[in-house]
Amino acid sequence: MYPNNYIKPNLFNSIKNIGWSGILDGTQKTLGVINQAIPIVYQVKPIISNVKSMFRIANAVNQPDRTNNLTQPSSSSTTKTYSNNPVFYL
Repeated sequence: MYPNNYIKPNLFNSIKNIGWSGILDGTQKTLGVINQAIPIVYQVKPIISNVKSMFRIANAVNQPDRTNNLTQPSSSSTTKTYSNNPVFYL
């Protein structure tokens, strides 16, 4: 299958040529960055959600008040007067 002058590729020879110390150093640096970033993400997450709520509240405050017309009693409604006198049912 392979000619005599062609060297058969060997997986073991390829593994020997890998710079394992460089890979391990890069992995260690990456894990160090991840270990520093995860707590920051957990601390910033509530701040971002609170900022979203603050913008919603600011928009609600700046909008014209539409509930005034609904909450004010109209002049045609009847008002009941209540007294503190006892009521006797016979």
